[in-house]
Amino acid sequence: MNIRTQADIVELEKVPVTERIKDRNVLDLLRHAAAENPGRVAIRYLSGTGPSDPVIDIGFDEVLARTIQVANLLHAHGIGPDDTVTLLMPSLPETFSALWGAEIGAVANPVNYFLAASQIAGIMKEAGAKALIAADASIFPDIWPKVEEIRKAMPGLKVFRVGGTSPLPGVVEFEAACAAQPGDRLVAPKRLERDTLAALFHTGGTTGLPKLAKHTHGALALMAWTQLLVFDSGPGTVFLNPLPQFHVGGSLVGALSPVANGWTVVIPTPLGARNPNVVRDWWSIVERNKVVIGGAVPTTLAAIMNVPRDGQDLSSLKAFVTGGSAVPVELIRRIEREIGAPVIEGYGMTEVHCYSTMNPLHGERRPGSVGLRLPYTEVRIADVAGDGSIRRDYPVDEIGHVLMRGPQVTPGYLDPRHNRGAMLADGWLDSGDLGRLDADGYVWLTGRSKDLIIRGGHNIDPIVIEEALSRHPAVETAAAVGLPDTYAGELPMAFVQLRPGASATSEELREFCRAEIPERAAVPVQVVAIPVMPLTGVGKIFKPALRLDAAQRAFDAALVPLRSEGVDASVTVRNDPTHGTLAVVRIAGASRDAIVKKCADLLGGFQIRHAVEFNG
Repeated sequence: MNIRTQADIVELEKVPVTERIKDRNVLDLLRHAAAENPGRVAIRYLSGTGPSDPVIDIGFDEVLARTIQVANLLHAHGIGPDDTVTLLMPSLPETFSALWGAEIGAVANPVNYFLAASQIAGIMKEAGAKALIAADASIFPDIWPKVEEIRKAMPGLKVFRVGGTSPLPGVVEFEAACAAQPGDRLVAPKRLERDTLAALFHTGGTTGLPKLAKHTHGALALMAWTQLLVFDSGPGTVFLNPLPQFHVGGSLVGALSPVANGWTVVIPTPLGARNPNVVRDWWSIVERNKVVIGGAVPTTLAAIMNVPRDGQDLSSLKAFVTGGSAVPVELIRRIEREIGAPVIEGYGMTEVHCYSTMNPLHGERRPGSVGLRLPYTEVRIADVAGDGSIRRDYPVDEIGHVLMRGPQVTPGYLDPRHNRGAMLADGWLDSGDLGRLDADGYVWLTGRSKDLIIRGGHNIDPIVIEEALSRHPAVETAAAVGLPDTYAGELPMAFVQLRPGASATSEELREFCRAEIPERAAVPVQVVAIPVMPLTGVGKIFKPALRLDAAQRAFDAALVPLRSEGVDASVTVRNDPTHGTLAVVRIAGASRDAIVKKCADLLGGFQIRHAVEFNG
């Protein structure tokens, strides 16, 4: 049954979830997929993006056997069912068997390998990692030097290397060791019930120590079933997955769910969309592999729409699936107008095993909305107090906190302290997002509660600014943040990345905003073009970096009167463990008391704290 309306979801839920979903765990999913798809390709790995580059096809039966071999390998090396195995793996054929084998035989902990070694080690220590599976430098050079640092920080760690060519002391060669294990049975089966812990996925920014959200086998099985209901396009579907496997979009929606349902997943090179050649050759990859559904975050969608299609045959392409951040409505309309493939936008988070809402492929898609809730996942829009208590539900079309509840919601974070403010009473998860529900059950996001720009007590939704700028023909992506101001607290400003070859002045873009944004207070006081928008490891716009940039500009401007008096003053705005954000003013060759007072006069009105340091 395909979901078309909210009524379809209600009808499905008349059968209890434990009766509806027979598969209880990841092993069940892979066994059923192998039994139902003999001789068919589950994973197609593209070593390069050109037509002559080697392609590796892996069948469903081979995926199952390799996964079981990994689980047996871990047991053979003393890794127990409750032990954690960290993965530092780009998208390789071995990545999937390593991830799923670790979930079946232990607890998987895929980590963003772009993080610094100290951050990775911090995540591993919090997870209690006993083993590490990592790619050799010949596959991606940045990973193995970090592994060596981590080994020094965590003596006793069992390390497996994927893709190595010569032995290393104290390191197990992953492929050879796996090949020595049986692939037809588990030597020491782990208890795999619905509530059994399968994985710890980290969530949060790229600074500080992220939180570890628990993933269970039953929730993964439910995810594999519900998401197919929304965008199933029939047997033989080919799914292009350019997302990293340390993220739920790449590993769950982009891999586990399609493989469990008999699809072929195309993996374009180890780095996926981070490889510029993948973006450059996107349309030829679609043509050669007869891709039916393309997965991509909004920034990738914007980038590939600027790539010439040169008459390629894209008739196989039936839809794009996207999420991670809001997709500009104009970009959706452009894709559907020029490509003829609908854009299926969804919404979710690591804490709900990826998607919790999606626009239906076979029903009405509402651009700007993130769609209907998925079966067995409740969504409500509520007024949440500062202490986490839920005061009331908001009526239709009123904005509040987006809350979710159901078997697909995480049972919590590994560190119970992180549950405070997120895991609310009666099983509700506060997403931290603001949104509204319309009369037909579609969810409309209006921004992060922390992303609001507050101008003199007036809340401004950055999406209003971003959508307006995205309609300008020269703009590829846009992000709005608050510019610190000593009077209003914050003023709206925007950063844009222009399309290749396009040009537009700051004032031209501001004038465009004045015409497009009806709310005068929301018109950005500055629009700054930057060469490349800062992104997270999965392609989301990284707004913390833009907020620091905005604060840097505000403090630099505020120090102009001091510099005009001949004072050598510089300022650096940075993250601070005590104050959150701190502006450090450095002064050379001046009277201390007078300068400290002058800085207090100029900078004291900012909400961001400042400190004055003297050189010499």
